[in-house]
Amino acid sequence: MQVWKQLSIYTSESSRSGTRPLHTAIVATALEQGLYSAIAIAAMEGFGPQMAIPTANQMALASDLPIEVRILAEPDAINTFLASQKDLLTGCIIVLSEVEVFWAPMT
Repeated sequence: MQVWKQLSIYTSESSRSGTRPLHTAIVATALEQGLYSAIAIAAMEGFGPQMAIPTANQMALASDLPIEVRILAEPDAINTFLASQKDLLTGCIIVLSEVEVFWAPMT
């Protein structure tokens, strides 16, 4: 068993990094930095600091559903990632947790 860190970044569909969605930029950067795993999860419903509750059932043209990006890696790699992305993650809710990894096959 190993103790790693799980980084959860809460953003929304409308958040951008230049011309691309913020969640896409985060996942791409995690891959470039060689982190173990990154996944973007689109939510069906939720709210954040804006206190609006967009849902997948609202067939609006301008959808702004919540997205969570989860990154899993060794602690040093997560700390380096966070330090390098401080400006990019402005306005996001960031949660950092220690997790126990029981099995992590390397390819």
